[in-house]
Amino acid sequence: MDARISPLPDNAARKALTRARANLVAEHPFFGALALRLRFRQDPACADLWTDGKTLAFNPAFASAIPDDALAGALAHEVLHLALGHHLRRRGRDDKLWNRACDFAVNQLLLDSGFVLPQGFAHDPAYAGRHAEEIYAALAALQDQPLNKGARSSRAAREASAAEGAGAAPLDGGTRKAETGTARSGPEAKQPEGKKTLEEAAGSKITNKRGTGRKENGGVISFIGEVRDHPAARDPRDDAAHKEAEQELDIAVTQSLQRAAHMGSLPAGLARRIRRAWRPTLDWRALLRQFLEECARSDYTWTSPNRRYLYQDIYLPSRREACLECVVLAVDCSGSVDEPSLAMFCSELSGVLEAFDATLTVLFHDTKVHKSLTLTRMDLPARLEPVGGGGTDYRTVCRHIEESGLRPACLIWFTDLECTRYPEKPEYPVLWACSAAGAQPPPFGRVVHLSGNGE
Repeated sequence: MDARISPLPDNAARKALTRARANLVAEHPFFGALALRLRFRQDPACADLWTDGKTLAFNPAFASAIPDDALAGALAHEVLHLALGHHLRRRGRDDKLWNRACDFAVNQLLLDSGFVLPQGFAHDPAYAGRHAEEIYAALAALQDQPLNKGARSSRAAREASAAEGAGAAPLDGGTRKAETGTARSGPEAKQPEGKKTLEEAAGSKITNKRGTGRKENGGVISFIGEVRDHPAARDPRDDAAHKEAEQELDIAVTQSLQRAAHMGSLPAGLARRIRRAWRPTLDWRALLRQFLEECARSDYTWTSPNRRYLYQDIYLPSRREACLECVVLAVDCSGSVDEPSLAMFCSELSGVLEAFDATLTVLFHDTKVHKSLTLTRMDLPARLEPVGGGGTDYRTVCRHIEESGLRPACLIWFTDLECTRYPEKPEYPVLWACSAAGAQPPPFGRVVHLSGNGE
């Protein structure tokens, strides 16, 4: 580091970050609400900032050296990585290239939202509107693309290779970014002739027009702003911890979106992108089956020991027939309910429930519960006709369940999610089967969207 830029005290950097966070809370409440969930931690070894969804680590020299508006943009950069789930979705990809892909996805959105970013951030409009996995696939293809000297420009080569690698993957995830700076403090690693370096493969356009960067040896260091794997994503075998982290983040993002919506301060395009990031990528039928299987998973009996271990004189419980003593299906009968979608959903639900020893209680409601219907396996397949109409109040369903003494293993809610009157989060699992596109996410539970691919 240049002797002219010596690290300033930790408390000066913390004050600068606290001001930047306060700026986000006041001017960009979606980003501010998520930033408030992160613990600040000093890390002089990092280039500037990094986060893993729990911690926001900072280099004191960086946080103390740039203007407040650029530091707020850097903090928003980290927060948007989390909002898009980059810290949970790397899944074994190369960490540097993954971070570069995530940067291209994030920085364009921040620029469109009017943020000032630190000098040297990675940006290429060619990747605008594309998911991190899609960008990663394009960048990975570019690494292996031979250079045809004199035949085409680097820009044309990049676009052609990106088109070849566009058959990409799912959503977003994260770790350390490849450096995008213009100055290097050591010799460049030699690459085999005819191959692109990582920076060339990433097709990075280093934008230095906004914000202020640190200087070293007369050059400008790129803004890195790492996103690292969430602690729950570091062990690929711990699927339960990973799912729990995803659910916690889903709730945090939903609450932050609602806060921003109330203040009318989140750009519509960014809101749509973030909501899209949290729609399931599996087919809704598979997600429905998975949800019910999870709710019935822990049903075992000692009456019939597990035969697999008897020959070793080990007595373990065997699993009974999958049992869901009570499944509640709440059907939103407001005027906007989609009856063809309800018929399709009920047909699939009946098929799934035939695999369980289950009792299905159907509650038809709008602003109150109009009708209750109890079905067993013998009554399936279910053919349901909406009763009622008008507005919607979700609170009345949970109130009816409590007053009726029902103890559901789970609640499945068929609705268009065009309602803001939610109850307190119940103790039982909730799955929202949404019949409308572009609906606001609910404050709790899982959501499946009734389209062909779960979008």
